[in-house]
Amino acid sequence: MRLDVYIPHLKKSASITRTIKRSKQPQIAPNDAAVKAVFAEVAKHPEITFSRREIIKFILAEATQRSRDVQTLLKLDDIDQIRATLKTTENKLSAEYSAAKTQSETAADSLKRHLDLPALKPEDILVVVNQGRKLLGLQAISELTKDTILSEGLSESVMQGDGGQTKESALADLKALSDAAAKGFESSTRETVKLLLQNIAKLEADPSHLPLIKRHSFLQTGLDLVDGPRCPLCDLDWDINKLRSHLREKLEKSKEAKLVHDQLVESGREVSAEVIRLRSLIDLLTKLPEAAKEFSTRLSEWSGGLLTFSESQASLEGIIAAKERFESGWAAVPESLIGDLDATRDKVKARPDKNLTAEASSFLGVAQERLNDLRIARRNEQGKLANATLGKSAYEIYCDVSEVALLTLYREVEEEFASYYRLINHDDEGEFKAKFEAADGKLGLLVDFYKKGMFPPGAYHSEGHQDGMGVCLYLALMKRVLDKNFTFGVLDDVVMSVDSQHRKQFCKLLKTKFPSTQFVITTHDQVWAKQLRTEGVVSAKSAIAFHTWTVETGPVLDEVAEVWDKIDADLAKNDVSNAAGRLRRHLEYVLRDLAHELGAKVSFRDDGGYEMGELFGAVIGRQGYLLDLAAKAAKSWDNTEQLEKVAALLKARSEILTASNGEQWVINKAIHYNEWADLSKNDFKPVVAAFKQLLQQFRCDKPKCDSWLSLTPKSFPVELRCVCGSFHLNLKEQ
Repeated sequence: MRLDVYIPHLKKSASITRTIKRSKQPQIAPNDAAVKAVFAEVAKHPEITFSRREIIKFILAEATQRSRDVQTLLKLDDIDQIRATLKTTENKLSAEYSAAKTQSETAADSLKRHLDLPALKPEDILVVVNQGRKLLGLQAISELTKDTILSEGLSESVMQGDGGQTKESALADLKALSDAAAKGFESSTRETVKLLLQNIAKLEADPSHLPLIKRHSFLQTGLDLVDGPRCPLCDLDWDINKLRSHLREKLEKSKEAKLVHDQLVESGREVSAEVIRLRSLIDLLTKLPEAAKEFSTRLSEWSGGLLTFSESQASLEGIIAAKERFESGWAAVPESLIGDLDATRDKVKARPDKNLTAEASSFLGVAQERLNDLRIARRNEQGKLANATLGKSAYEIYCDVSEVALLTLYREVEEEFASYYRLINHDDEGEFKAKFEAADGKLGLLVDFYKKGMFPPGAYHSEGHQDGMGVCLYLALMKRVLDKNFTFGVLDDVVMSVDSQHRKQFCKLLKTKFPSTQFVITTHDQVWAKQLRTEGVVSAKSAIAFHTWTVETGPVLDEVAEVWDKIDADLAKNDVSNAAGRLRRHLEYVLRDLAHELGAKVSFRDDGGYEMGELFGAVIGRQGYLLDLAAKAAKSWDNTEQLEKVAALLKARSEILTASNGEQWVINKAIHYNEWADLSKNDFKPVVAAFKQLLQQFRCDKPKCDSWLSLTPKSFPVELRCVCGSFHLNLKEQ
C-alpha cells in the first residue's frame, strides 16, 4: 500500500509504502532526512486517527478509564504512571516506618523492664539511675540529654560480670517472655490471621486470581518502564499507545485480585511487627549465663527462624507459602520452652546476691546498653518517619497540583467541547453545557439535558447525540494537543449515528473551526458522502470510492469526479439515458439542499419522496422572491451596487430558465421511455449546460468557498450569503 502526500512547509511531494511482510519497515521516498522527520512526527501522534468505536472511550467510558484515555490523547499519560510510582513509594516508606516504630517500641519496653518503670520520663529515669551512681560514689546526673552516658565513670571490666544483667533485670526479661507465652504469642494477631487465611482461601477457590496478582506489580513496573515503542520485556516493537493501553487493560482486570493482594500484604506486615516484638524478648535471654547451652541454642534457632519467617512476609509468595504455619500458629514455639524458662528462672533466683556496688555497676551498664539501643532505634524511627512523611507529602502534593492543572485544562477543553456540540445541535440544544469532574485519577463527565439538569451522557441522550459528543470532545482535545499543528486528521465512520439533520452542521463545524486541517473522512453512507462534497468539506476531486471488492483483487478505486464530468463521460460514450438519469438524480439531491437553505415551500410528504418537478419549481420560485426582496432592500437603502448585482442575476436567471424549461421533456423521456433513437448527445448537451449554469447561480464562485447560498438567520432572514461572505445580498428594507 502506498500513500502519496504533499508536505507544504517543505514544498515537497513524498510517498510512504508499507507491505504486510515488512509492516514495521516502511519505504519512504525521497530518502530525505527532512521528509523522514515529518513521517516520524506523524507516527508520534496516532491520535490523529479517530474511529467510531473509539467514541465510547470519551463518552460512555467509566470515569477512571476516561481519565486515562483523555490523558493519553493529551500526551499526559505519564501523570497516572508517576502517580502510581509515588503511591508505591509512599506505601514502601510507610511500611519501613512502621517496622522502625515497632523496633523503637520494643527497645523502649526493654529499657522500662530493666529500670522497672511504667514510662520513660526523664526525671524518673534520673531518679533510678542516680540511686545506683550514689552507691558507687559517682556524681549524680542532673539532666538527661541525647549524649548522656548513664554509666559514665565506670570501667568496662566492672560491667562485664553475669552477662551484664542484674538478677532483677534477668527475672523481668524471663517474666516478659513467660507472660507472652501464657497469653499466647498469636493472640494479638488472631483477627489478622483469620482475614489472611480467608484471602488465601479465595485464591485457592479461584486459580485465576493468583496469576493476576502476580502480574499486577509486574504489569505496573512494565508500564512505568515503557518509554518508547520497544517492549521492555520482549524487545519487540509496538505502537507505544497500544502497548500502554494493553498493559492498562490487564491492570484493570487485576483490580479485584489486587484488593486481595493488598489485604494479604497488610496482614503480613502486621504479623511481622509482632515477630519483631517477640524476637526482642527472645534475644535478651540468649545472653543469660544461667541459660543452658541447649536452651540458648534453641532460643537462637527459634529467633533465626522467626527472622526468616518475618522477612518472607514482605512478599505475596512468602505469605501464601506460610499458610500451614498460620494455621498451626505462626510463632512456632519450641515444645520445651515453658520448662526451659522455669529452669532458667530457678537458676537466676539462685544466683548469689552481689554486694550493692557490684549490683549497681551491672545495673548501670545494662541501662546504658539498652538506652543506646533505644537511641539508635528512635533515630532510625525518626529518619523513617521523615521519609514516610516526605513520601506522603510528595504523593499528596503531586495529586493536588496535577488535579488543579488537569482541572484547568479540562475547563478549557470543556468549553470548547460544549461550543462544538452547540454548533452541531443549534436547533434543539443551543444552550448545551458540559462539566468535567476530575479527582483521584478519575474524570467524570456531566452534560446538560434540555435544562433538566446535568447527567452522564449515557443517561438520556440518544446514540446519535452521544456520537456527536464523542466527535466534539475528540476535536476539542486535538485542538488542545496540537493547536495550529492539527493540520491532518482521519475520521473513520464517526457520524454513522448522528442525526441526518445535524450532519450539515457537522460540516460547518469542520469548515469554520478547523479551516487549516485536512480531514480524511471514510464512510459507507452515500448520502453523507454527497453532503460532505455539497458543503465543500471534501472536494469532488479529492473523493475516492471503493467498489467491486473481492478477496483476489481487493477494492477497485474510483475517483468521485464532479457529476458534470461523469455526465460528459457518459455522453462521450453516447450513453444519453445514463447521463439523463445521473443529471436527474443529482438535481433531486441538490434541490433538497437548496430548498432547505433558501426556505423554499414544498407540499409536505410524510415519506419525504419529493419529485424533481415540485422541488425545482419551489426553489426557482423562492430564488425569484428573494431576488425581488434584495432589489427592494437595495432601493430603500439607495444601494446602487446591490441593485445592479440583482439586475444582472435576474437577467442571467431568465436566460437560463428559458433554456432549461424548454428542454425538461428530454430528461423525462430519457428516463421513462425507450425511444432513444431520437436522442443524441448533441440533443442533451444544451440541457446539461443550462442546468449547470442554473445551479451555479445558487453557489459562491470562489473556489475555496464553493458553498451554497443560504438565508441568515433561517427564521427571520435578513441576508442571502455564502459561507465566506464574498456573495452577500441584504434582504431587509430600511
